[in-house]
Amino acid sequence: MTRYTLRALAAQWRIWSATVAVLALAAVLVDVCLTHRLAVTRPEVVAAARAVGVGPAELEASGTSIYVYSAFTAIPVVAIVGRSCVQALRTNWAGWRLAGASPRQVLVGVVTTVAVLGLVACAPGVLVASAVDQPFSSVLTRMASARMGRIEVAATPAAIALTVGSVVGIAVLGAIGPALDAVRTPAVEAVRGAPAPAPRPGRRMGAVRWTLTGLWALICVGQLLVALLIEPGAGDAGGLPAGGGQAMMAALLLAVLAVLLAPVLVPGLLRAWSAPLAALGGPWLLARRSALWRSALAAGAVGLLALSFSFTAALMTVLGTGRAVIAAAHLRIDLNQVDTLVMAAILGAMALLGSVAVVAMTSRSREQEVAVLRCAGTTIGRLRGQVVIEAGLYVGTALIISLVPLVVVTIGEALFYSRAGLPFLPSPALGPLGLVALVSFAALAVVLSAPVRRARRAPIGPALAAQ
Repeated sequence: MTRYTLRALAAQWRIWSATVAVLALAAVLVDVCLTHRLAVTRPEVVAAARAVGVGPAELEASGTSIYVYSAFTAIPVVAIVGRSCVQALRTNWAGWRLAGASPRQVLVGVVTTVAVLGLVACAPGVLVASAVDQPFSSVLTRMASARMGRIEVAATPAAIALTVGSVVGIAVLGAIGPALDAVRTPAVEAVRGAPAPAPRPGRRMGAVRWTLTGLWALICVGQLLVALLIEPGAGDAGGLPAGGGQAMMAALLLAVLAVLLAPVLVPGLLRAWSAPLAALGGPWLLARRSALWRSALAAGAVGLLALSFSFTAALMTVLGTGRAVIAAAHLRIDLNQVDTLVMAAILGAMALLGSVAVVAMTSRSREQEVAVLRCAGTTIGRLRGQVVIEAGLYVGTALIISLVPLVVVTIGEALFYSRAGLPFLPSPALGPLGLVALVSFAALAVVLSAPVRRARRAPIGPALAAQ
């Protein structure tokens, strides 16, 4: 079974390339955070920090915050990508079932596929991380205290093992549920290669996911209360109050909650706001129907897009609000913008790349769909228009979801400064959000257009025969 699994991966390597890139980026983030954490807790580093008046907790704070923010993005991205891998392999495991493989063998094969992809991705991820460990640690050290000198860091076997275990483990955990569904689905249905129809509303999420979602919702409520009730601290010499960022944390938690709720949230929201487009007919109608038909798989992609939008908007809104308050109050404070921009770019790129990877896994079924539409007389130009509109539907749905975290962080940060006696200046990061949405739209449009581009050079017969 392992041999067949490796053959399936090698034969469809283009489909998995985006998945490997996502998992590799996740490995880079995990490795650099772990390496920094292990470095600053060494006895000699702790002693050097105390010698210059820097406490161990202060030295670890920046790395811990980056690690937490990275985890908010990396865990859902890796889990959804692992889940999508299983859904993309429906035809393969159905063929194994028809060939006589037992459900247990199929389950092992599917899980092995995800594990192999994770291991393959961790190799370049760890190599890249080893090159950026030192500069990343230097940035975090400067964020903690300018009094600290250079801290020598290097990837340790423990950091590498934890990185590989985290990435592969999360991907496999995300794949377990779909893998169990895979062995229970009749092979004749799955072997058609078409995307699975959307489940009934009550069955889109299992009991475990509902439980996790409920617990996460309670955490979100608690963090919202903290953001609304926290009293600003005395702050530093520049006059900026201490204790901020609680609204940003609430917004990030809400963004992850949207990812957890995506299977029930995205299909209904997509159907509701895109309903007027059906009246336009032509490619608009086909694009909407295609998006709704793939809503079970598209939910993960849209959830990750919303995560990318929310993280970018939250981080940039905090930065923009702080700058506006400093300018209005004439405070002599220089905010560190570079670190925020870099973090927003990295986390946003990871979530976007995860969404692209999920969409890319549907290319096989889309090729068959394109062949059917061409046989019915649809031109290549209309097909291009359809996939571009479909990309817009996904991005539009993600934007609507991301508005909730954006409102929370905008109002929350402004209220925090207002309670400290500073101007009330809500500063939503609409510009960066629009830019990220535009880039996401372009990326999805390119990925969705790939089957159409191949259709121009490929005969219709073989694609139809694959059905």
